[in-house]
Amino acid sequence: MAKPLRVGMIGVGGIAQAHLAAWQKISDAEVIAIADIKPEALKKNLETWSLPPEAAFTDYKKMLDQVELDLVDVCTPNAVHAKPTIAGLKAGCHVLVEKPVAISAREVERMIEAGQDAKRLLMVAQVLRFGRDGQVCKSWVDQGLVGDIYWARAEYLRRRGVPPWGGFIDKQASAGGPCYDIGVHVLDMALHLMDFPTPVTVSAGTYLKLAKRPSLMKHNPRRYTVPEDFATAFVRFADGRSLSLGAAWALNLREDTNQVLVCGTKGGVYLYPATLVREDNGVLTNSTAEVSAFDNADMFYNECSAFVQAIREGGPSPVPGEQALVTQRILDAVYLSGAKGKEVKV
Repeated sequence: MAKPLRVGMIGVGGIAQAHLAAWQKISDAEVIAIADIKPEALKKNLETWSLPPEAAFTDYKKMLDQVELDLVDVCTPNAVHAKPTIAGLKAGCHVLVEKPVAISAREVERMIEAGQDAKRLLMVAQVLRFGRDGQVCKSWVDQGLVGDIYWARAEYLRRRGVPPWGGFIDKQASAGGPCYDIGVHVLDMALHLMDFPTPVTVSAGTYLKLAKRPSLMKHNPRRYTVPEDFATAFVRFADGRSLSLGAAWALNLREDTNQVLVCGTKGGVYLYPATLVREDNGVLTNSTAEVSAFDNADMFYNECSAFVQAIREGGPSPVPGEQALVTQRILDAVYLSGAKGKEVKV
């Protein structure tokens, strides 16, 4: 029996805890080293995950140089995804990197090139694909029950939900606001269901209206330097299809919304709860899958397990960089269109 894959974590903050908990459940992988620029974070994680002191590094480059690893899991802030990912691939490791994959399409291209040169797998942590709702919806689409999808709506809108922790609102660390934090989740899922058509134009509006003033939210508005608290966009694809996108941390809504809808010639699919809309015997019907909270509790475990399986079986990557590049090009265009106030080419 093959030895467990040796995993090194780069970044052990908030989202890394979900990854670390998932790795603990996988018998075919073992976290043997962690890297973070904050010594206090390293100390806490050594204790939490019962790792020896020599497993901790304040410089990920030293970890890659001194520890023999098979897989690197990158959970750093958005602006610091590309460099450790490329370094991990060049060191001969397969790499799982948190979403958004990077902060520009050029960075993503360099990451893809590094993986190809090293002959190692690059996977982007788009965890919604590994929840039960997402899996059910994808199976309906793949079975042809929706027909030809021609429009999608992807929305993740919070009434008051600016993150008060970490570097989410710091442009130097995160580069973008809700588009990068939560919008990328629903955008990826919509594109996944549409089989990643080629985007050609984006017309977007980006707004910063609520997050920089005192409010009910717990963040410090004076620290808010990312460019938006709400973004909306309309995406056209080369084959004539289209997609509507909305992402907000703060918006005057009746209730929060987290939803993906795709509509086709035979039916439609809602992500939450997983629902198939079709005509049946002259009646329009809604068929909702019975998905419990327990079914979605193992999303991160499913995600990490899928990567381990792909490595063992020689690929392909469950969420390849080439797909993330399509998502990133759209996000780049959203910010550019919002800044210019007009439609832009992708």
